[in-house]
Amino acid sequence: MRTFVALDVNQEIREVSQEIIDKLVSMGFKATWTKPENLHLTLFFFGEMDERAVESVAHSLNKRLQGFPSFSTNLAGFGYFKFKQSPRVLFLKLEPTKSLQRMYLEMKSELTKNKIKYDDQGNFVPHVTLGRMKEYPNNWEELVKEIQTPKITLVVDGVTIYSSTLTPQGPIYKWEYKLKFEGGLVKNVR
Repeated sequence: MRTFVALDVNQEIREVSQEIIDKLVSMGFKATWTKPENLHLTLFFFGEMDERAVESVAHSLNKRLQGFPSFSTNLAGFGYFKFKQSPRVLFLKLEPTKSLQRMYLEMKSELTKNKIKYDDQGNFVPHVTLGRMKEYPNNWEELVKEIQTPKITLVVDGVTIYSSTLTPQGPIYKWEYKLKFEGGLVKNVR
């Protein structure tokens, strides 16, 4: 199964995301927009893994994160990744707090120690993808400067391992494991 580990976002971030997507659509942006229920902050994308490998990763990361202190981060604005002069991905930024960075590095260290392959993007930029661009207005950089985000706090007390099934209507994400810093590992039983 296509697998990744992510931070879940709260309802407030889902609502703000939809408002911003609606605003972008009205400005003339066309994209493959992320459905509100699919919004998350990807930490590591593993690609195809069998169930035993996913279970092994879950136990390994759970052991590493056991007792990690809960923390919070804040919504830190709107951003984009661009290729040449074109926007490719539009997203909401989250503050790269020390705790978030430390958690990410702990997980990365555990994955490396266990020789688990993941898609390494280099620098960790904490973000929630809103959409992948198809078409955009000529003055897109001017337009996105107008996008404001409220201050929303996201409390982080664990991470989730998801499987992703690609369909013509978009990806379907299903949580496989929830790793709680204080409460251990929960497996999704079908």
